[in-house]
Amino acid sequence: MKNRIICSKWGETFDDSDVNTLHRQVEANCSVPFDFICYDKFKHDLSRFVPHNRKEHHVDDQGGLSHWRKLTLFDDVHFGEDDKILYLDLDVDVKSDLAYFFELENDNPYIIWNHWWERKPEEWLRQYHQARCPLYNSSTLLWKTGQNRAILAFLLAHAEEIFFTYKRIDTFMFHCFGPHSTRDHFKYFDEGIITSHRLVGDSNPGIIHSYEGILH
Repeated sequence: MKNRIICSKWGETFDDSDVNTLHRQVEANCSVPFDFICYDKFKHDLSRFVPHNRKEHHVDDQGGLSHWRKLTLFDDVHFGEDDKILYLDLDVDVKSDLAYFFELENDNPYIIWNHWWERKPEEWLRQYHQARCPLYNSSTLLWKTGQNRAILAFLLAHAEEIFFTYKRIDTFMFHCFGPHSTRDHFKYFDEGIITSHRLVGDSNPGIIHSYEGILH
């Protein structure tokens, strides 16, 4: 069994310096052995599902098509059967020991439940108006090899309908694999483990502090 910490880079918003910053933070804040991997090439080409006339389809979420490429990382056949995989967005800060995540029971994969939207409903309503904001946030994900392949398989089987219906991957996973679906796929990190800079600023950060697209 190995502990894998992975991230991905696309477009022009983040560059190698952001990857290096995250790597330094991980090295300073992980007391268990780990392999760090950044992906900038993706096995599955999702662009083939995007219609030529974008105006007729709601294919763009805030990250565009590239944002959906995060889900292609669920094709994890190159990892060992019992490996644990911790995914981090490049706009998070690691504040304390990531060993916490690798010590969690992993009979199901983990995603962030947006406790902060429940505490600040006006912000949740603003997000909901923009993109039917769910109570999921995928800036940090934890899974064991193979646990999330069903999500990628479902996406590849229904990509055109999914891109038409959902503007962001968090909404897609909440609706199709969340607690109100027939699948109920995920566990959730305890409140306070991951915090939102947008709502709490620099006060009381968790193990991971998420900037949710705010450049810092």
